[in-house]
Amino acid sequence: MPGIDQAALAAAVAGWGNATVEILAPTPQIRTVIPEQWWPIAESPEPEERKLAALALWGPEFLELIPRYAEALHTALLDVRVAQHSWQDTPTLDYVLRAWDDEPKVWMGEDPRTFGETEPSMFESLPDAARAFMRQVHAGFTTLNGKSCGLMRPADMQTLADSWGHPDESDVAECWDASVYPFPGTRRLLLITEDGGHPYLFTSPDLPLGTAAAYYEPDFEVTPFGEALDDFLNKPLGY
Repeated sequence: MPGIDQAALAAAVAGWGNATVEILAPTPQIRTVIPEQWWPIAESPEPEERKLAALALWGPEFLELIPRYAEALHTALLDVRVAQHSWQDTPTLDYVLRAWDDEPKVWMGEDPRTFGETEPSMFESLPDAARAFMRQVHAGFTTLNGKSCGLMRPADMQTLADSWGHPDESDVAECWDASVYPFPGTRRLLLITEDGGHPYLFTSPDLPLGTAAAYYEPDFEVTPFGEALDDFLNKPLGY
């Protein structure tokens, strides 16, 4: 199977705006700015080898949380390239998957070393497998705007209050079914992903561990974390 070259990757992200992307050639200089575990991906000329090397980084515990996307990684993954997006500070590992209409969709896996020294507030509300993935595999795994359909970088995670411009607490509470779980409050919901700005997915230390709150206007729905994240990951694929 042919791999994804520079032209194909650029075409796949053309809808992201005016930014550019470059596949990084395997030079000694590039080795110094990417994790050592990415070296085989950068240096291999074979897409199958690149895919296997990238997927070997993913732990089974996280993949078990997202079974539909895990299946797509094994059946619809076209290639994985080490790339530099002009609007990103550091290189990313770009995963290119085939969507339902055969169009390629790209996710950017962030360098785990960019996680930072401190966790974002309420980060403990994510399941252990998701937190380990972000610390050890990708400190952010998103598409489109760096915030969508995956897990945002820790630096981008905000409370609902901050993300939505501090809306009136009672207005937001009206969208929450308090008969199941009390409304945590706009400062106790952590935004972990979205889909181009809407809908949104939150976690909260005030909800049972392993759950998440999805906001599909006009209502919130509390669901299992993995099931909800799997839905967001699969939105661009249409599966």
